Amino acid sequence: MKSGTGEDVTVSPSAIRLLLLLRGSEPEGLGRAEQVTYMLETAIAMGIVGEGERLPRESVFSTELGISSITLRQALNTLRMKGVITTSRGRSGGSFVRSPKEPSAEDIRQKLRLTSTEDLRDLGDHCAAVAAASAKLAAQRADEQDIEYLEGLAARFDASATAQERRRADTRFHVTVGVAAQSSRLTAAMLQIQAELSSFLWIGQESESSVAEATREHNHILKCIAEHDAPAAAAAAELHSSTEMERIIKQHLQMLMLSQEDA
Repeated sequence: MKSGTGEDVTVSPSAIRLLLLLRGSEPEGLGRAEQVTYMLETAIAMGIVGEGERLPRESVFSTELGISSITLRQALNTLRMKGVITTSRGRSGGSFVRSPKEPSAEDIRQKLRLTSTEDLRDLGDHCAAVAAASAKLAAQRADEQDIEYLEGLAARFDASATAQERRRADTRFHVTVGVAAQSSRLTAAMLQIQAELSSFLWIGQESESSVAEATREHNHILKCIAEHDAPAAAAAAELHSSTEMERIIKQHLQMLMLSQEDA
């Protein structure tokens, strides 16, 4: 499988570092191979590992993940059966990421409907706190390369044509603010929050004004970081997280009302 330039692209070391930070976000009760499957599948769904990218050789990849080759092989086999990766033989062969199957809008709405309002508010509070701390440190520590990358992600969000593209760009923007903050713990926290939260974002029925508002808020966060205004960056990130969660909770409550009317 080839990239847009016609060349094979192997998953980058930075993507693998982000992948490792997903540890601890797995549902309880999973075996080791199932945990690795969850991490890889979540990273692919979030766009951390991109479609068409080649996974490292099994011997290298298992070492990077700190697991046995047998455990990795079991996880990869599960992903192949799910259609998340494909494997080919030969000199140019290997395991390549396929476009992840997106849950249907109805599946997402059902999951959102069944999540309690209290859990959503708690997740929103956690997200706002981590986002504010990340943006504050990013304003103090980000270099030009970090800012350029964030600009690209903000532009990608604005130009997104589908809910899937918008959701991935939004997720990557927030995770990259953590990276720019040069804090592994904050980046890990935001990754795990986004793994839980991102499925509720941009289901596909949002108004153009909601998308435009999110674009303005991304750009304002970015502007504050670029100007090294730490207090303003923290306030902008906290406001953006709160606005997104308010929209999600509003959708959740509307679904509950409709369910009660149909009962």
